Amino acid sequence: MTIDTPTSTFAGLPVQQYSADIPTPTDPGAFAWKIATDWNRGDDGFVDDLVSLAGQPWAGQISTLVFGCWTEASDPLPTDKVVPLLAAFPAVRHLFVGDMTFEECEISWIDWGDLGAVLAAFPDLETLQLRGGSSTTISEPVPLATPVLPRLRSLTVESGGLQQTYLDGLLAIDAPDLTDLEIWLGVDNYGAITVVDPLSALLAGNRFPALSRLGLRNSDLADRIAAALVQAPVLQRISTLDLSNGTLTDTGADTLAGADLGAVRTLILDHHFVSDEALSRLRAAHPHVEISADDRQEPEEHGGEVYLYTAVSE
Repeated sequence: MTIDTPTSTFAGLPVQQYSADIPTPTDPGAFAWKIATDWNRGDDGFVDDLVSLAGQPWAGQISTLVFGCWTEASDPLPTDKVVPLLAAFPAVRHLFVGDMTFEECEISWIDWGDLGAVLAAFPDLETLQLRGGSSTTISEPVPLATPVLPRLRSLTVESGGLQQTYLDGLLAIDAPDLTDLEIWLGVDNYGAITVVDPLSALLAGNRFPALSRLGLRNSDLADRIAAALVQAPVLQRISTLDLSNGTLTDTGADTLAGADLGAVRTLILDHHFVSDEALSRLRAAHPHVEISADDRQEPEEHGGEVYLYTAVSE
C-alpha cells in the first residue's frame, strides 16, 4: 500500500490548494486551504504561499488548514518561518500536517520539525491529522512537549515508524472530548516502538475518557498489542477497535477470541496474516461483533526466514 493520491476532502471540506493568484472566495470557510510547494519552487514556495495566504483579509475566516509538501524529502518543516505566520488564522479548528504522496516524500522521511510550536499556535483544534513522525533521518529523537488541545475530538497519526517521543507527547494530551484516536505505529526499522509498554496508560483507560473509536494500526507489534488488550479497561469504553494494516497472525486472533472485548461492536483487521480457521474461531467467540478481515496477506520467506509486512513502512 502506498499513499499515491493527495487528500481531496478534510474535516468534511473540499481541499483547495492556495496560490497567490487565486480569486477571492465567496466563502473562505467553505474550503480546507492547502499550502504546498513542488520540486521547482522548493521551500521558498511553501513559505511564500503561506505569507500570501496569511496576508489575505479573509484569512481569519479559515477554519481548516492542510500543509502539504514543504521542501525536499526529509527536510523539516521550516517552523522558524511558518510559526510566526500562524497567528493570522485564529479560526482554525482543523489541521493536517504532512499531506504528501509517496512521489513527493516517502512517509518515513516526512519531518515535522518543531511540531510543538505549530500546535501551540492552534489551541482550539478539534481535528488533528499528522503524516510522518519517523526518526530515521535524525541523529537523536525529537522531543515533543505535550500539546495543550482541550477541544480536540479527533487525532489521526499516519506513520511508517512513529518515534516514541512523538507517541508519548501525543498520548499525554489532556483531551477530555477526544472520541476518535487512530495511530499508525509502523515498524522498528523506521523508528517505531519495539514494545507495547508506551501504550499502557492508553490501554488501561487512563487517557481520553470520551474515547469511542481506537485504531492501533499499521504495526509490526499487532500480536503483542492483541495480548496487551486482554482485560484492558479501555475495551469497556470503545465501540470500534481497529488493528488493521498490521502483522496480526493466528496467535493474535486466537488471543482476541479468548478475550472479553467489552463494549467493542466493530473489529477491523483488514490487511492481516490470519488463517480462515482462526478467523472462524474469532467470529464464533464474538458473534455480537462485526469483524472486517479483508486483504489477507501471505508471509514471505527468504533464506529460511519468514517475514511479515505492515501495509505502510517506508
